[in-house]
Amino acid sequence: MYVAPKVKPLCPPEKAPRFENVTYAEVILDNGQPYTLKMDIYQSLNQTEPGPCIIYIFGGGWSWGEYKQVTQKAVYCRDLVRLIEEGYTIVCPDYRLIHQSIFPACIHDVKGCVRFLKANYKKYNIDPDRIGALGNSAGGHLAAMLSIGGNQPEIEGDVGGNLEYDSTIKAASIFYAPSDLCYDVVAKADAMDGQVKDLTGTEVDNLSNGNADSIPALAVGYVGPGRNIKSLADLIKRKDTTSPDWKYVELLKKCSPITYVREDCVPVCLLHGGHDPLVDPEHTELLYHALLGVGADVTMICCSYGGHGPSLGERVDQFAYQFLKDRL
Repeated sequence: MYVAPKVKPLCPPEKAPRFENVTYAEVILDNGQPYTLKMDIYQSLNQTEPGPCIIYIFGGGWSWGEYKQVTQKAVYCRDLVRLIEEGYTIVCPDYRLIHQSIFPACIHDVKGCVRFLKANYKKYNIDPDRIGALGNSAGGHLAAMLSIGGNQPEIEGDVGGNLEYDSTIKAASIFYAPSDLCYDVVAKADAMDGQVKDLTGTEVDNLSNGNADSIPALAVGYVGPGRNIKSLADLIKRKDTTSPDWKYVELLKKCSPITYVREDCVPVCLLHGGHDPLVDPEHTELLYHALLGVGADVTMICCSYGGHGPSLGERVDQFAYQFLKDRL
């Protein structure tokens, strides 16, 4: 039985990147300022031929974290980097956090990352037909948007250009990720007691005031007088498409992996801890049954005593890595 530790240790990679701080796109933040998206590429110095690649996407509620992996408290990047001795390339990309740019910016960013890798596969010794992804929490959501939400023009974006390449990947392992953002808003609102404060000010202001449960609303820019997690949940329940705020509900749907479920989705492995205090395991159950219902290639593992990282136990984690290795 695996029980997550009460104190999560730092889990930095044990090797330095072969290619560090690689720029993959120039973007504009919501405040109008330019921003450079970068990535670190871990690869054996002996690798000279294109080989399989796994993109690791960090978690942090779309609000914290960085591609350098110096503050991460999950084991996945560290474990994946160990695979470079087996001929795998591990890529850790930056993406815009929601206090920098609201949805779907971060989704467009990771899709731009895939297109960049395909456009530059010779330079970085990557087989463009053998790219997979692994992410946890918010990173798992983005990995799901690459895999389940792959090859969907309405969510592609044009970050970094390279539009002659697609952003499809071969497979994904997805740890405890939100799959249906509308469900998330309603469930969290229903669980709240008492008066809920409006979401005014910046995303950082709200998060610092203890509004972490309102992250999905913040992610789509639902802030201002009269706007809070309960008012958004009420709008979702009423299905009032005539409301001027319905655009936020549409954006939540657009940025939810469950929206893109179809039979020809690439293989995905969904993993969740039964005692996850942050992302309801129901997210993974809903996505699993939706994929199963259309005949997609999906595997689910629920670790009964697992929490929200930093691991679901060595055996479960290794299964997720092997799932990708078997399909790349």
